[in-house]
This record gives sequence, structure tokens and C-alpha cells, in this order.
Amino acid sequence: MMRRKIALILSVALAVGMLAGCGAKGEDKKTADSTKTESQVEKGTLKLAVTTGDGSSTDDKIPTPWYNRVMATNLMFRSLFVADSSLAKASPDLADSYEISEDGLTYTITLKDGLKWSDGEALTTDDVIFSINTALKAATINSIYTAAFANITELTADANVITMKLSTPYADMINVLAQFAILPKHALENVDPLKLDTDTFWTQPITSGMYAFDELSVGNYFTLKVNENYEGTAPKITKIINYFVSDYITAAQSGNADYMFANAADQVEAMNKMDGFDSHEVNVLFYKYFLFNMKGVDGNQNEAMQDVKVRKALIEAIDRATLSTLYPSATVLNSGVPNEDKAYNGFEYKYDEEKAKKDIEASGYDMGRTLKICYYNNDQTSIDLINTVVHYLEQAGLTVEATLSNDGTTDLFTTRDYDIGFKGKSAFSMNEWYTEYMSGDALFGNVFGGDTAFDELIAQLSAATDEKESNEILKKLQDLEQEKVYKVPAFTVGTYVYTSKNVTIPDGVEFCNTLYSCDLDFENWEVK
Repeated sequence: MMRRKIALILSVALAVGMLAGCGAKGEDKKTADSTKTESQVEKGTLKLAVTTGDGSSTDDKIPTPWYNRVMATNLMFRSLFVADSSLAKASPDLADSYEISEDGLTYTITLKDGLKWSDGEALTTDDVIFSINTALKAATINSIYTAAFANITELTADANVITMKLSTPYADMINVLAQFAILPKHALENVDPLKLDTDTFWTQPITSGMYAFDELSVGNYFTLKVNENYEGTAPKITKIINYFVSDYITAAQSGNADYMFANAADQVEAMNKMDGFDSHEVNVLFYKYFLFNMKGVDGNQNEAMQDVKVRKALIEAIDRATLSTLYPSATVLNSGVPNEDKAYNGFEYKYDEEKAKKDIEASGYDMGRTLKICYYNNDQTSIDLINTVVHYLEQAGLTVEATLSNDGTTDLFTTRDYDIGFKGKSAFSMNEWYTEYMSGDALFGNVFGGDTAFDELIAQLSAATDEKESNEILKKLQDLEQEKVYKVPAFTVGTYVYTSKNVTIPDGVEFCNTLYSCDLDFENWEVK
């Protein structure tokens, strides 16, 4: 029934052409002349794809591992620890061993002896300390790192032993360190941290993983080769080519991807029709959600969204349950805590078209202005979803304009020419959903105005090691986020990993959240 409702809404939406063309992405412009054809790729080469379709990566450099971890960067950059598929258990990687004091405030981490970067320089504790200190100043970085590292009061080293002291216990510190890529101090110490992700280093990076950088063809691909200075077991796959693509499906259909992932319905449906791939369902916490452009830490305020009654009324006008049917496995939720979780507080955002109309008018919102929506995923499912949202809001009497962004991070958090943003978050844990509310968050402080109301509860959640205590704090956080209405989840969606039948994966491998890093026993992967 809901799918039929979506189809009807979309037919109306398409008839009147709701989406603005500004900022829209074009079709994939790669041609046979601009990429290596199958006959040009050496036999036994693993083919990966790096998408530029969501604005998080560009096709003129290697993506930074400090924002999202993707397969290519996982193979190039190592962390102190390596996670299992749950991301909740970790074992030493660059580290040899570690100890945590009984009060949880002091970490003593011993680095392995003889570690080297791909250029032959020694990888030392100086690189670790430099990386953590720089992360706290970086402009583009995953919030799980800044939230964890903000608790560090002292970071020192003696020979190959690192001592890290915290102001308060941080239960996830080792698991966060299992995601955090250590970068080479000798190559980056003179780079402005605010411009680190765009530095020329990423056109020819120095690596620590089992693969070293080989060649970059701007706009087309980059290749990897085995890192001769890697002290671990050498991988069986000796060559990797990473194609820059605007979407994974095109890459898979053209034979340019042996590994990819998807969660949009059109992508999953297309992949399931291809005989050359195996499907692996992955249990991840992938949020799709709305956020309101409120106020930057610079004081630049969006007057139209200041009244919480306006924000609540807009959410009343959107049928999230119907929207969820656009995805192959989606679960509607009302906070950062899934409804089936023990910590769920029971609150529910309810769709009510008539009440929404009355509440929007009663809120004092200027019905003559154009409400702007900004989104950045260019897959057909996302476009259909936004068309449907526009329809719902127009039914509530609003004039609406939706824009597909070329650079989601910039447009959502810097340019900020919108009222409602729609984005996705492949979360490390529920805690990551809430760390976005922190007043010092480098990105969300630009839309939530640096509100400090959440800070103390988030600090308590981060330090909690007891489940009962965590659940009580999560309930308080839900109450606060539902009072403030800065962002509202639509649903979580399932993720599917697809591997080419050209690839042999060792028995027992379990895939993890695709935007993080875990042990996939990659050294034993093989490709025909």
C-alpha cells in the first residue's frame, strides 16, 4: 500500500518538476579513453571503486582516511589497533601491547619495533603523537576522533612507549584508536591542519599499510602496489586499481569494481540482477536523517528555522514510514536510539498532514518564502525520496525548492544556503549520533550554533561502562534532542557488500560497517 502511495506521489512530482537544477551532478563522464580498459589491466589486479558521487571524495587525489575509511585507504594506512567486524573489539596492530589503569584515565601503549613508512622512514611514537594532536585541529575529520581525543590532557612518549592521560574515562578509546589512521609527521608537519585534507600529500601519499601508492591518473584512477616496508604477511594480491566513479553501479556494470557496497533500493536491485557478484548483508547503524540549518558558531543565523514549533510542524508534514519503503531494509526511528533498543524512550514523531498545516501557520512561519532543501546523494532512490518530501511539504501549503549538492560537506556546513538538509551517517555506534550535538563539533557547530546543552550528557555517555547507566543517559539525551529538534532521523537502512566472483575470500571473513576499518584477512584474498 505504501509503495503504491510513493508511486502516486512521484508521478505527480515528476509532472511538475520540483527539483532545482542548481548544483546537480551530471552523469558519469568516464569513457573508454579515460580509464584503463579490461585488456589494459594486468591479470590478477583487484579492481576497486572510489565514489565521488556524494562529495566526500574528489577525483584528483586519494581520499583522506580521517573522514571515512574506505577499502583503498584501509589497505594503505594502519592504526594502533585493528577492529573485528563488530567494531567493538580490537587487538594491537601498529601497537605491540597496551595497558589501561584501573581508573580508566591512563593508557600506556607500546609501539612495535622496526616499523617503517613506505618511503623507508621509521614509523615512531612521534608520528602517533603528531597525528592525534593534528586531528584535534583538522577541519575535515570524523567526529568520533575529535570526541575521543578532546579528553586527552597529556600525550607523551619515552622510546617506543606512549603515555596518554585523560581528564575523564572514555570507554570507546581503544575502539576509536582502531579506526584512527596514523599519518607521517615527516611529510605533513608543515601543513596547515585546516587544509590537511586538500594538501598535495594526497596526490602521492606515504603509507604504512600492506600497500603503497603507485600511480595517480587525475580524473580516472590510482593504483597501489605491495609495500616492501610492510612488516606483516605480504598480500597475495600484488596490484590494485582504484577507479574514480560517480556511482558504484556503473563501475560494476563496466567491470571496474570487484568490491562495492549499496543500501539504496535501486542500487541493491541492480546489483542483485548481476550474476557476477556475491551479496553479503552487513548489520550496520546507517542513519538517514533531516537536519535544520539553525545558526553557525560565527553567529550567522537562519531566522526562518529558529522557532522549534516550526521545526516540529515541518516534521509532522513528512510521512517517514512511507519514505522508508523506498529502501530494501529500512526501520523508522525517532532518535539516535533504535526503537527496539532497551534505551529507547518511547517518543514518536507522528505524521499528521492536517495538524501540520495548522501548526505551520500558527508558528508564525512566513508562508510566502521558499523553503530550501539541500541533499547530496545522486542515486535514484535519494532523488525519489526528496521528490516525495517536497510533495508532502507543498501539501502543507509551502513553496519548496530542493537542490542536489556537488559538495555536501561544504554546502551543508559552510555555505549553508538551505533550511532542511538531508544526509546519511554510517555510524560507529549510537554514541556517534549524539557526538554531533557537541558544541565543539567541527561541522555541526556550524548549523546548531555551538549549543552546549548536550555536552555534559555526552561526556557522561562516553565515560559510561555499565549498560544500565548508559541506557539512562541515552534516555535523557533522547528527551533533550526531541525537545530541541535540531535533527530528526527518518530511518536506518541495511547495507549490502558485493564481491565479484573473480575474488576468492577466505572462510570466516565477516564484513563490517563499510565506512570503517576491520580485519578482513585481506592478505589471503585472491583474484583471478
